[in-house]
Amino acid sequence: MIYLDQQAKTAAQAYGRHYQVDQGLLGAVFNPDLMHITLGHFDYWNEVPASLVERISRAASKLAMAAFEVSFDQIGGFPKNVVLRGGEGLKALEAFQAALRQALAWEKLDGSHLNFTPHVTVVYGQPGAVVAAIEPVTWTVKEFALVISHQGKGQHEVLARYPLVG
Repeated sequence: MIYLDQQAKTAAQAYGRHYQVDQGLLGAVFNPDLMHITLGHFDYWNEVPASLVERISRAASKLAMAAFEVSFDQIGGFPKNVVLRGGEGLKALEAFQAALRQALAWEKLDGSHLNFTPHVTVVYGQPGAVVAAIEPVTWTVKEFALVISHQGKGQHEVLARYPLVG
């Protein structure tokens, strides 16, 4: 996962609240401390095998990418949640995810779970049918994390953080 910086979290939360009110939606504004971009996922376990963490860490250490900027300039457009979306401001993110996928493949890790639609969920449990332009939510991505997301509990357990250096 890639987590938003503080300024981006504040802006994303505000956009989520405004969208929810404007569209008359229920649901819950996503906890800003959990707002993230999912780069991909592996199967869900109660306990992640140490060998998987080692292989992911080896793959992550092979990435030689510098920090990059990401920018989301739309809200809405997902079937079950309201999300931030974007266009040109996501090109570096898409390139990073493709490089990560390749690095994982070098470690013989199946990339089939790494389908990627860049977004940040801001309202959970309500469709974001209307797509609206927003002032961009932008930040510099300096690291990514290996995380266990405890589904339905509103918890993330960060197993490892990987700085971007390149």
